[in-house]
Amino acid sequence: MNIIIGISAFLAILQSILFWDKKPGISVFIFTLACVLYLIYILIKNKKIKDKKAFILVIPIILLSSTYFIFNNLLFKILNAFAIVFLGFAMCVYLCKPKLKCPEFLKKFVSVFGGMFESVSDIIDALKIPEDKRENKSLEKAKKVIKALLITIPIILVVLVLLMSADQIFEGLFDKIFINFSEILSINGIVKLISRLSVILITFLLCGGFLVNLVKDHTMFNEDSRETKIAFKLENLTINMILTILNIIYLIFSFIQITNLFMNTSNDPNFNYSSYARQGFFQLMCVSFINFVILIIANINKTEKTKGQKIYNKIMSLLIIIFTIIIIISAIFRMNLYQEAFGYTYLRIFVDFVLITEILISIPIVIYLLGKKIDVLKYSIVIASFMFVALNFMNIDNFIAEKNIDRYFENPENSNFDINYLRKLGTDATAQMTRLLKSDDEYVVKMTKSYLLSQENNLSIEKNSWQEYNVSKNQAKEILENQNIDTNYYL
Repeated sequence: MNIIIGISAFLAILQSILFWDKKPGISVFIFTLACVLYLIYILIKNKKIKDKKAFILVIPIILLSSTYFIFNNLLFKILNAFAIVFLGFAMCVYLCKPKLKCPEFLKKFVSVFGGMFESVSDIIDALKIPEDKRENKSLEKAKKVIKALLITIPIILVVLVLLMSADQIFEGLFDKIFINFSEILSINGIVKLISRLSVILITFLLCGGFLVNLVKDHTMFNEDSRETKIAFKLENLTINMILTILNIIYLIFSFIQITNLFMNTSNDPNFNYSSYARQGFFQLMCVSFINFVILIIANINKTEKTKGQKIYNKIMSLLIIIFTIIIIISAIFRMNLYQEAFGYTYLRIFVDFVLITEILISIPIVIYLLGKKIDVLKYSIVIASFMFVALNFMNIDNFIAEKNIDRYFENPENSNFDINYLRKLGTDATAQMTRLLKSDDEYVVKMTKSYLLSQENNLSIEKNSWQEYNVSKNQAKEILENQNIDTNYYL
């Protein structure tokens, strides 16, 4: 318990140094790394690790935390905070309780969070001094501290005053300290100090509660509980009928996709291929989600099946997977055509990544359907995590700016170019945006200069400490310093 208290106190003080009154930067990476290392140390010391394969989740956790000082994207800063916490909790569950089916995993996942608050009382109890020793120890320590302060403070003050009067440089140095001290003693300073100490205390208790919940017996996370069973029963006839009819519908749909979309063989002279291709991708993505849900329902169905029914069910499920992949490829193909016509946005790129992730997740599902006992949920979490990391590291702002500007210069008249959308991008896109200064369109140049001047003003106002260090902002500053922008163009 003493080690847990020590680690929790260190992490609480560290978060205050790194985050208090600071913007997230390299501080997130440092704090996340410290948390992961101490978490692993505590679990190893208490012999709680049952499956070392779960350490693979450390990779996306650390990579996601590093994005806070590599890139400067507000949306991903918010999303990554939730992703890091989710992956941290999932890693704890799989490290300590590897052989869990989906319902039990979800229960343990919730208990990691809930048990953290429940175990705070154990930390508070550990800090209490036993009744028989409390009075003597507290009294003795208090007397020693008060006596030391009463003797030390007057001597220090006298020495400081004498030295300050003897040397102007020394006086200037300590003037700042006395000014800061007076600010602390002001009402605002006292409120800030109390707030900061409160955050440190809360962080200490939550960190301690989190670690105790993982390692101590009979906590919410470690309580002995029977495996959660889902008695989902649906007639085999119903399941097989749904799968069969869906496969027939998807067969017809797939034939249409192959002949009309992929091969462009429509015989109708009034058929508008480009318009046909650039629609329906969101609907197809929803259909692919529905198919995965149906597959889960079909395979957790607890009714008795004959050997023939099991074989038929597997064949139909595998066909659903094949048709789902065709549907996903169709959606990706349509989305790419849409992007070629109207450009790139966050939403359109997210759709692509979700669809590709679905294809990858279908691989462990197929392996499971073929009879190999694997944890589909665990593999799905790992695949989704690494795809999300890839999405982060593609530098989405830079990618969107680059692709849309490329399209613009290829065909300035018919590129559906939206300069106002690009002006919403952050410093990750600064390098690409400078290319627009070479445009022949005065309005585009004017709006680009407005964007660059706005970036320059925002960056010049910021006085970042080392905790807030960010590669993207530093690179943007260097780029903008080399640009001579006429301020008359600023809007």
